[in-house]
Amino acid sequence: MTDWRKYLEPCYRPRYMLSTSVVFAVLVFTWYGIRPSGRPLATVPTSAQSTRARCSGVNGANNAMASTLWALGQPVPWPRLTEQKRKELTMVRESERFTAEEREIMGHMCGTPVFLRRRQPVVILASVPGSGNFWTRYLIEQLTGVFTGSIYTEPVKKTRMGGGNWRNASVAAVKAHSLILGIDIVYDGVILLLRDPFDSVKAEFSRDATGDHRKEATVDMFSSKAEMFAAKVDMLGSRFEKLVTFWMGVSQGRPVHVMFFEDLKVKLKEELLKLAAFLNVEVSDQRLQCVLQNSRGVNKRQHSEVYSAHNPYNREQTIKLNRYISAGARILPRIASYVRPVPKRDTDVKRADSALFADD
Repeated sequence: MTDWRKYLEPCYRPRYMLSTSVVFAVLVFTWYGIRPSGRPLATVPTSAQSTRARCSGVNGANNAMASTLWALGQPVPWPRLTEQKRKELTMVRESERFTAEEREIMGHMCGTPVFLRRRQPVVILASVPGSGNFWTRYLIEQLTGVFTGSIYTEPVKKTRMGGGNWRNASVAAVKAHSLILGIDIVYDGVILLLRDPFDSVKAEFSRDATGDHRKEATVDMFSSKAEMFAAKVDMLGSRFEKLVTFWMGVSQGRPVHVMFFEDLKVKLKEELLKLAAFLNVEVSDQRLQCVLQNSRGVNKRQHSEVYSAHNPYNREQTIKLNRYISAGARILPRIASYVRPVPKRDTDVKRADSALFADD
């Protein structure tokens, strides 16, 4: 089995087999962001540093973990976007193409965002499904006054987001769940949005089980759709580990702002100011207060106490997620706080739920 981690090597060069599978291999490498030179697309230099310089010498293959963890107060390598600059760069025709119904659906309370004429930077908003990407995009749009985009096609009436599949510097950030960005994206920085996998799995299961990313699954759904839930545990747990390893590995000196969903919930103002500083966007006090007063938006799921307290994980699933979390914690130690106690027996989970609903 091919080890996906080798694609993190900035100087990795695939060996093409002289067989009928050459065409298939080329397609696979293209989807995984590999150019004919063997260098991942995500590692396209933003400075004058040459590929030859990076990939020469004995240390060339050891630069895979060379990303720059950004901290408040550190400069970012792109120009500041002021209120005046945003007005000058606005693409009026594109920004005003939405109908009155679509504008109402998007629910922007601090002014409808705009699209900009191309400028730096291109910032990736990377996360695992169920991590609060829609809500975070809403906050970014309200905070910056600029739409966010996505590597996926997202109709306004379904997602309540206006950025569709815009994936260039006309938007404030580009949503990406996949590690495969596509052949047309060269990025300058990353917002790495992380959430407790035990919560993100439940959230993504709710979206699939109900067909709506704003609704929550009932307790009965976790039992009646047990196979679907088990599949989510396997898929999203693995993707959580890969997300951290991949984006911290391929950044190659580009700034990476790690943002935790839990922090957005408890100290929103502080996190919004960090976001504004990372994106290098001027935010007036009036706009900031408007965002804080209308922070929930139209995409944030409202959880009931029953849903929040319900633990659908059996012993095996808890152990599995803990392993993925521990693997990610080797790179970002704070992630270790997501590890949960393992039930002694599966009946322990059922007993806890029985006590929860005893008074219902």
